[in-house]
Amino acid sequence: MLKPTSNYKMSKSLKTSLALSKFKSLDQRHQWKRAMIDAELCSKIVPKSTKGDRTNSRPQGTANYVTNDTGTASTQV
Repeated sequence: MLKPTSNYKMSKSLKTSLALSKFKSLDQRHQWKRAMIDAELCSKIVPKSTKGDRTNSRPQGTANYVTNDTGTASTQV
């Protein structure tokens, strides 16, 4: 669980849904609010890429294709 810092600003959609929701108890409201804040904070995390992730793993060229009469590579073997 992440904790919001002093510069955390709750999104408008979260504020609106919090205001319009009908909870049976104050405890339920606090649990839901905390879960939504945690979800917002987790969605802002950007995973760090390693140097090995930057390589292109897709095959290059037309390795698995056959050339047609017209000279285009369009059918897969």
